[in-house]
Amino acid sequence: METSDLKYTYQISVGIPVWGVEKYIRRCLLSILDQDFDNMEILVVNDCTPDKSIDIAKDIAARHPKGNKIRIIDQPQNMGCWAARNRVLDEAKGEYILLIDSDDYFADGAISKLLKRAQETGAEATYGSIAVVDEEGNPILNSVVDGIHLPTIIISGKDELASYANDNTHQLKLHNFIWNILLRTDFIKRHQLRFRKTKFWDDVLFNADMQPLVKSAAFISDITYYYVIRPNSLSNFQTRDIIKIEEIRQHISNQAYLKQQCISLKGKPYYEIRVTKVVLAMFYTLIGVIRNREKLSMSISNNEIRDAIRHPLPLCDILKFRHHKSTNMMFWLLGEMSPSISVLLIAAIGKIKRLL
Repeated sequence: METSDLKYTYQISVGIPVWGVEKYIRRCLLSILDQDFDNMEILVVNDCTPDKSIDIAKDIAARHPKGNKIRIIDQPQNMGCWAARNRVLDEAKGEYILLIDSDDYFADGAISKLLKRAQETGAEATYGSIAVVDEEGNPILNSVVDGIHLPTIIISGKDELASYANDNTHQLKLHNFIWNILLRTDFIKRHQLRFRKTKFWDDVLFNADMQPLVKSAAFISDITYYYVIRPNSLSNFQTRDIIKIEEIRQHISNQAYLKQQCISLKGKPYYEIRVTKVVLAMFYTLIGVIRNREKLSMSISNNEIRDAIRHPLPLCDILKFRHHKSTNMMFWLLGEMSPSISVLLIAAIGKIKRLL
């Protein structure tokens, strides 16, 4: 079907993957239902949750005045967040799609603000600002994920959004997550965007695939989304006593995908900065691995760490860089050394940077 032939029943489809969130799902759903906006459907995708999350969702659907907006979709088996989000893409009947994590919640008036901005600008992707809070809603400072307060601007043109997001190697100007972005459904369908199979970071990988394709984006400075930092979540593995080796290997695999994706960006105005950001991200991941080696459920070899740090580009390409050449050459060299020497040097650099 051509995107021009798409027929919409609602203005917005709000998608929520659900698994093991009985403590949070009520607040999440009420933050949607209590918005000053009605022309929407709420797709609650049950990923075979073992707790009472879906019972709570059904109760809200039965009791809330707007509860008929909730549509519960059951997955055939527990498949993971990536598959639940793809189910939202498949089932959505809205002109726009808006994703939210089931332990987070929207600010009052968020959806109408995002839609108004999207309609005014015709943007393919409309972003709101984000606040980071604890489980009780208290602001968190200096968290693993910082809040993002965006300027109220419009970004138009090929490569302009990706250039904005990748204009430096350290300051995060846009989150890599996919929630709190109002996306035009025809944009998603036209580019056949899908979430990749992974235990976590499916939103980060989706965003990496999506961002270079966006030709029109709009930001609003209002806080529209509250991102909840939970104890013992995957983003806080450093606070746990035992870390599963599978999580570490999945992190490395996801970072490896991002490294390989950089190859396809050659010639883009943000190419060199993007490559540098991605190899630095892998470095910081490996510093975390080295720091927490004693907490791992199984040991990780020096070979795995050395192979993970390998640069995605050949040296001849790096030598042509106009920016961050020395940083990229350093990581290329680390990937060419013997495993033991490479790990020793990674650790030494981490100590110099006061990361270890």
